Amino acid sequence: MIRSLARSAPGFVVTAASVALLWQLIPWTPTVASLRTADPLFVALAIACLVASLIAKTVRWRLLLPDSAPVTTRRLYRILHISFLLNNVLPARLGDVARVAMTTRQPGIRLGHVLSSMLTERVTDTITLLLCFLAVSPFLPVPARYEGWKTAAWVIVAALAAAVVLGALFRGRLRSVARSERLHRRLPANQRIRAEASSFADGLGRLFRRERVVHIWGWSWTAWVGAFAINYLLMRALAIDAPFAVAVLLTCTTNLAMLLPSSPGAIGVFHIAATASLLPFGVPEARALSFAILAHLVNVVPVSLIGAALLLASRDRLSPALLRREAAPAAQALRDD
Repeated sequence: MIRSLARSAPGFVVTAASVALLWQLIPWTPTVASLRTADPLFVALAIACLVASLIAKTVRWRLLLPDSAPVTTRRLYRILHISFLLNNVLPARLGDVARVAMTTRQPGIRLGHVLSSMLTERVTDTITLLLCFLAVSPFLPVPARYEGWKTAAWVIVAALAAAVVLGALFRGRLRSVARSERLHRRLPANQRIRAEASSFADGLGRLFRRERVVHIWGWSWTAWVGAFAINYLLMRALAIDAPFAVAVLLTCTTNLAMLLPSSPGAIGVFHIAATASLLPFGVPEARALSFAILAHLVNVVPVSLIGAALLLASRDRLSPALLRREAAPAAQALRDD
C-alpha cells in the first residue's frame, strides 16, 4: 500500500497544481453559470454515444483474444466497466491490474493473451488518433497567433508516429524470441514462461492478420467516432459554436494529456487540456472550463456508476491481496509500459 501511494504521489502533485492553476486563471462564477445552461438533451445523447463507444471497444477486445476461449463479449463488457470504475477511484492504475486479473480467470485465456490485447488496443488507438488529427488539422480555424501551437502538435504527432512504426517493425523479433530454441534451453523447466511469451506474441500478431484487420480497425474507428460525437454534442449542449474538427482535436488532446501522471480519473490534466484546446477558437475562458468539467463528468460518472452496479452483481473477488497475488506480473508490466 505504501509503495502504491509513493508511486501515485507525483500524479496527485500534478493534479493539485493543475486545479490550482485553473482556479487562479479562470473566474468560477461565470463557469458555474455556464454549466447551469447545459442542454440536458445533448448531454443525454452524449452519454448514449459513450455507451455505444464502450460497446465497440469491447467487441474489438474480444476479437483480440483467442477464438477458442469461451469468454463472451457480454462478460468482457462487465470487466471493462469494472476496470474503468477502479481506475477512476483508485491510484496506481489498479483498474488495469483488475482487468488483467478478472480476464485471466476466464477459461482458455493466458496472461500473455490479455497483455497483448491491451497493448494492441493502445497501438490501434494511437494510430487512429494520429490519423484523425492529420485529417482534421487543415480544417481547424486556428488564429495566426496560435500557429506555434499547431506546429508543436505536428512535432508531437511525428514523434508518436515514429514510435508506432518502430513498434510495428520489431514485432517479429518478439515472436521469434518467444519461440526460439535458445529460450527453450535457458528455461527448460519453466514451460509456463515460454507459453506466456508465445501467447503474448500471438496475440499481438492478431492485429496484422488479414482476416482480422478489417474487423478490428472497423470497431476501433466506430469507438472513436463515438468519442468525437461526445465532445461535439457537449459543445452543442453549452452553445459552443465550433466545427466537428474541434471535437476531434479535443479528443486527441485530452487522451494525450491523460498519459501524464495524475490522480485517479485524470482530474486536473484533463481539464487543462480541454480548456486550452478550446481557447484558440474564440471560446471564452469560463465557457471552455465549463465544457471541460461537463466532459469529464460525462466520461467518468456514467461509466463508474455502471461499473459499480456490475461489480456489486459480480462474483469476482477483487480484494487488494488477491489482486497482488493473481496479477503481480501484469502490474509490473503495466507500470513499465
